[in-house]
Amino acid sequence: MEIKTIIIEDETNARKALENMLTFYAPDVTILGHSDSVAEGVPLIESHNPDLLLLDVHLSDGTGFDLLKKLKKKNLKIVFVTAFDKYALPAIKLSAIDYLLKPVKPDELRKALSKVRNALEDEEQADLQIETVIENFNGNNQNKKIILNTNTNIYVIEIKDLVHCESVGNYTTVCIKEKKDIMISKTLKDFEEMLAPFGFFRIHQSHLINMDYVETYEKKGGGRVKLKTGEVLAVSSRKKDNFIKAIQAYSDII
Repeated sequence: MEIKTIIIEDETNARKALENMLTFYAPDVTILGHSDSVAEGVPLIESHNPDLLLLDVHLSDGTGFDLLKKLKKKNLKIVFVTAFDKYALPAIKLSAIDYLLKPVKPDELRKALSKVRNALEDEEQADLQIETVIENFNGNNQNKKIILNTNTNIYVIEIKDLVHCESVGNYTTVCIKEKKDIMISKTLKDFEEMLAPFGFFRIHQSHLINMDYVETYEKKGGGRVKLKTGEVLAVSSRKKDNFIKAIQAYSDII
């Protein structure tokens, strides 16, 4: 199946390298055009109606998020192609949007395109992802949201309502304030990488907690933490010292 694609990238060399890789590794990708700016990119996208947008974060006249805000139709797949950005990447990860770090590696490009092929027909998710990534980039930490996918549903949850995450093999149970738990086919390590910048701490091989929900900590052994929801979770011995430091940084519990 043909994947109609537009590249929005303000670095000429980076854009040409990406085009060359697509030609070599992805013959089903057709490049309809490219731009280096928000002003030119928006009409280009809306006139060609691509399946996929390969989008840099920093453009010549704004950001990729500025461009997304201006699009009338948001039912296309996005893969961000960017240098490391400590502000943009957390927003992108939470929104379940894929990204490639420059310089782009062929294997990573192939993986990203494989995900795009599997998700092309899911227009509802594409809309939610774009709306969420815009909100996450522009909002403060208290307003950030995370997209959680299951086989049957797409959930958009405010991070402040996530209480803790529990490892179940290669799956993770996400416990949400006053709502039913959700099981997601991601590892706890995946959630740790996404949520650590927002006040989450991994207290155990099996548990990642939101520090805002810590009520008390019992120091014996590795210790146990009681959450404001009433749940009591073990803290591993090797996590104890760093967890105490994390508590001290958050409150006067100890």
